[in-house]
Amino acid sequence: MADWDWNSASARESLVLPRVDALAIYANNNGEIVLRQQGMDGQEDSIIIIPKSQAQEVIDAMSAMLGDK
Repeated sequence: MADWDWNSASARESLVLPRVDALAIYANNNGEIVLRQQGMDGQEDSIIIIPKSQAQEVIDAMSAMLGDK
């Protein structure tokens, strides 16, 4: 496997799943929804906090984007 080059054109054409950083979804102490993505190479995690009262709006927007495919 030493001859594999992830940056080659053939490797990019073969790519099925691109690298995805770990993602956790949980509730914080305030009952809000937390989306936390693991930072790479020592970087801090990215955190998004969504109030439960607005969660459906986020879900609807994501569903609409998926429907565009």
